Amino acid sequence: MCEGRTPPLTLLKGMSICAQHYPERHLRTMRDIDILVEQAAVPIVETLLRQLGYYQPSAYPPEWLEGSHHIAPLFHPVTGMWVEVHRALFSANSEVSLDRVFGPENLRAELSSSECQGRPVNRLSDELQLVYIATHWALGFKRVGGMVGMLDPIYLLRNARALRWERIFDWLDRSVASACVYLLLSYLDRHQLVDLALGVLQDLFSRQRSFGRTNLAILHALLDRYVTDGREFGLLVSARNFDRMWRSLLLPGPPSLNVLLGLWNLLPHRATLVRALIGSARKSFIAA
Repeated sequence: MCEGRTPPLTLLKGMSICAQHYPERHLRTMRDIDILVEQAAVPIVETLLRQLGYYQPSAYPPEWLEGSHHIAPLFHPVTGMWVEVHRALFSANSEVSLDRVFGPENLRAELSSSECQGRPVNRLSDELQLVYIATHWALGFKRVGGMVGMLDPIYLLRNARALRWERIFDWLDRSVASACVYLLLSYLDRHQLVDLALGVLQDLFSRQRSFGRTNLAILHALLDRYVTDGREFGLLVSARNFDRMWRSLLLPGPPSLNVLLGLWNLLPHRATLVRALIGSARKSFIAA
């Protein structure tokens, strides 16, 4: 429906990579379809989606809509499909909003013409797609979907043509995104799930500002225990503490300070500790 009415849509994340690098498209699970649209064409695309039966089941406050990089998600009641219409890769208040790798000039330079089911579309270059996937994975980390985000770079690195690593290094030098890319690739490399050229990880490590070896070891351990192994959270590492420690260790600050902040965030919330103590006391009283 968009053909001839808008510039070609740009496919993002799962919708793009499933057809490019997965053995079969259906092997890439997706919660929604993400498309990037030029700002002027956003109302047109939204109108066309509504004509197809999509609607917005939830109301979002105006301040969220103004700061977001996509409109409120649209849902189709028959297919159960969600669609997010993006006007940028990240919101203006994101940690990576000032990273030039995601700026409009670099984005335009890294778009390539392609097709989807015989219709013209755009896709990100493999280099930008790798950086975007890793950054989106790290900054918006979700424990349940974390494994899917790990599969994408595995298939991309296995099937893409020779990546222009020097371009990636140039983009990421002292950027916020550099820590995200290094974290994901170092974890996959540690488990021998990707085959990286000699020196890639060393170059990436030198360009990020978040990690020392202790920080990285903690994050790898969190991924091992609570994502890959699927262990349940406990009193010390609750879902809240996991999220806060994850974010602390990714901050673009002195690695030693990030470790201290992360460990501080492991301390149980006072209300949680009180509830645990009361529960323990009750069990002791009943047993007695």
